[in-house]
Amino acid sequence: MSAASVGVIGLGAMGWPIAHQLREAGREVVVTDASAAARDRAAAAGFSVSETNAALAARVGAVVLSLPNDAIVRQVTRELWATDGGLLVCDTSTIGPGTARELAELGPHLDTPILGRPAGVGSWTIPVGGTESLFGAAREVLEPLARRVVRVGDAGAAAALKVCNNLMLSAINAVTAEALALAGASGLDPATFVDVVLDSGAATVSGLFRDVAPRAVAGDFVPVFSVALMRKDAQLALDLAASVGVDLDVVAASQRLNDAAIEAGLGGEDSIAVLKTLTG
Repeated sequence: MSAASVGVIGLGAMGWPIAHQLREAGREVVVTDASAAARDRAAAAGFSVSETNAALAARVGAVVLSLPNDAIVRQVTRELWATDGGLLVCDTSTIGPGTARELAELGPHLDTPILGRPAGVGSWTIPVGGTESLFGAAREVLEPLARRVVRVGDAGAAAALKVCNNLMLSAINAVTAEALALAGASGLDPATFVDVVLDSGAATVSGLFRDVAPRAVAGDFVPVFSVALMRKDAQLALDLAASVGVDLDVVAASQRLNDAAIEAGLGGEDSIAVLKTLTG
């Protein structure tokens, strides 16, 4: 389980900086993605590219996954283990804790989701769910990506932590959109609202507000984290809550806004594009 050669599967918003950061740290990095365009982009950037997950598995000592949902994580992990059943899988995808536990029962899979935005690569926090015996190898793989890599419990624990974190993300995103919509409707320039509040020291100012509010008033909805992904993660929280008997009224309300944005065809835009459903 050497960290010298690492595979990265999934070259989206998070997988792309992961691959670059691992290469900058001196790792031998092999990448792949389901998209031929993404593979071509990686080849043009000088990465060693495998056409398939199985081919990648044969060339590396560990794999970092950055994939969009539980079903794809299951599929890819099983493909990797069909080639090498002992291959260490560090899964940075946001998935349900049940999926993480399921895969950990089948092989060396750890849930290692990321706390941080893409530009923060190298200073992220990465919680790890899995056995003590695998944690050391996972930490060696992940250290170039994060300021802190910390084991938070057995399989599924880090996935649960990420779901709890992202339910707050959905709520903050939604209430930011509502504040901007209300400011504009009441006659206050939303840009003025953001300018005054942003560096005020007010307790309401979160990292997400700092990121999305200025871009929203500028009309910049290029996705850093899309509405579709926000909806997916909020649903993971709602599903987990239902399974343990906890009501999440605030997140349920934010999910209605996410649903409206998806129905309006905004799923591929940045999460703060939910604002458009409030302002027409």
